Amino acid sequence: MSRLAHSTDSLGQETKGYIDSQLDLVKLRSIKGLSQGTSAIIGLLFIFIIAGALMTVLLLALVLWLGEILDSYALASLLVAGVLLVILVLLFLLRGRLFRNSFVSMYADVFFPEAAWPVGLDSMDSLDKAIDRTESRIRKEKAGISNLLFNGFRWTSWIIPVLRFLFKKLRK
Repeated sequence: MSRLAHSTDSLGQETKGYIDSQLDLVKLRSIKGLSQGTSAIIGLLFIFIIAGALMTVLLLALVLWLGEILDSYALASLLVAGVLLVILVLLFLLRGRLFRNSFVSMYADVFFPEAAWPVGLDSMDSLDKAIDRTESRIRKEKAGISNLLFNGFRWTSWIIPVLRFLFKKLRK
């Protein structure tokens, strides 16, 4: 009977580990999706705000100033627009580093407030690695549960027919 109790305890522990890992995976994937979505929205919002502010202030001030220096307001306008274009391209190229990684960190603190996660989740790379490790852990725990169910309880396969026979006899 102790062998059955040990198998049952092992199955319970494996199942708890499997469920915990599944919850961790859901949390990690949620962090990734929320971080990507929020960073895309906030990143675009910042880019539009900065682009609008730059267009308004710099175009007025610099075009007038450069137009007086170059004696051509058209040339001054092209020069200012080129500078703004370079700034916007840089913001677009660096949006992942500037915005997305900070949201990974923020959402990691929301989903794992107890700081129980062993590896710092501070970038998309660390988040992808954590997701891969959790999926690997889930596969191992699932295999452990299957192993316990099929191998651990195989020797007890005779118990069910015996119990059925006993219950039939007791009913009579």
